[in-house]
Amino acid sequence: MAKSTSETYSPCESCDRDTWHQVLYKHLYSEHDYRIDTIHQMLQCKGCKTLSFQKVIIDYESAYPISDDEWEVPKEIFNFPRVLSGHNKLGDLWDVPKLVREIYTQSLYAIRDESNILAGIGLRATVEAICNDQTIQGRTLDKRIDGLAKTGLISQRDAERLHAIRFLGNDAAHEIRSSTESNLITALRIIEHLLLTLYVLDGEAGGGLETIIRSPEKFLELLNKKLETFRTGEEIPLRKIYGKDIRRLHGYASNHETFLINEIINSNYTKLLIGKVDNYAGWKEKLQHFVVA
Repeated sequence: MAKSTSETYSPCESCDRDTWHQVLYKHLYSEHDYRIDTIHQMLQCKGCKTLSFQKVIIDYESAYPISDDEWEVPKEIFNFPRVLSGHNKLGDLWDVPKLVREIYTQSLYAIRDESNILAGIGLRATVEAICNDQTIQGRTLDKRIDGLAKTGLISQRDAERLHAIRFLGNDAAHEIRSSTESNLITALRIIEHLLLTLYVLDGEAGGGLETIIRSPEKFLELLNKKLETFRTGEEIPLRKIYGKDIRRLHGYASNHETFLINEIINSNYTKLLIGKVDNYAGWKEKLQHFVVA
C-alpha cells in the first residue's frame, strides 16, 4: 500500500454530501488475463477530516468509443460506509429511548447497505417500538397508530404517513417485497420527523423553553416547587399557586386538578389538603381551593 498525495471528489458521511477528499493511501491490483484494475484507497474529508474507504473497479476490456479519438472506460465506485444520497442523518439521539434508537439505527444501516427488505421491516418495527414506549394500546399496529393521533402525540396527517410505513413493512415481511431506495428514504424521513417531535425537540425544549405540562409527574414536580413560596395554612386555588405558569396547564388543567384531588383523598399527596370551592380574585367561576399543609 503506497502513501498518496492526490485528491478525489467523494461522498462524506459526516458532511452528508460530496466533498473533496485527500487520498491518504492507495493500493492498485491489476489483472492481466482480463484487463481490469481494482483500486483500494483510504480517504479523508478535507473539511471534517472523517476517514472512509473506497474501492474503484476500472474495466478496460469493456471500454467503448464515444468519439473518433476518445474512449469511455466503465468504472464502478464503492464507498464504505455508503452515504445515502438526499438524506441528512439526525444529530444527537440521546433523548430517544435506547430500544427505539437501536431499531431506527439498524434500519438506517439496512437502507445504507441496500438490504431493502430488511429495511422495510425495520422501519415498521421502529413505529411499533415508539408505540410501546408511549404505552399506546391496541391489538394491531393500525389501531396503535390511530391511538398516537387520538392522544394528541401526533397529527392525523402524521398518522396517515405512519400507515404508509406500516404498508411498506407488511409488504416486506409477508410478501418479501423490496421497496425502492427513494421510498425507503422517504419513509426514513417520516420516522425521523416522529423522533424529532416526540423525543429530540421535547428534550431540547425542556432544557429552557416553557412547554405544556401534560404528564401528572411533571405537574407534581412543578407544584412542589411552587409550594415552597407559600405558608402553611394558606387556602388558595391552583391559579394562585401556579401564577403565570398556569398557562402551562393549557388543555390539561381540569385533568391535573382531578388527579391532584384523588391523590390527596388517597393520601398519596400530603403537601396540600382539599379546601373550599369559592370565588377568587374576581375570577368569574368558583374555583377549587387547596390548603397548604
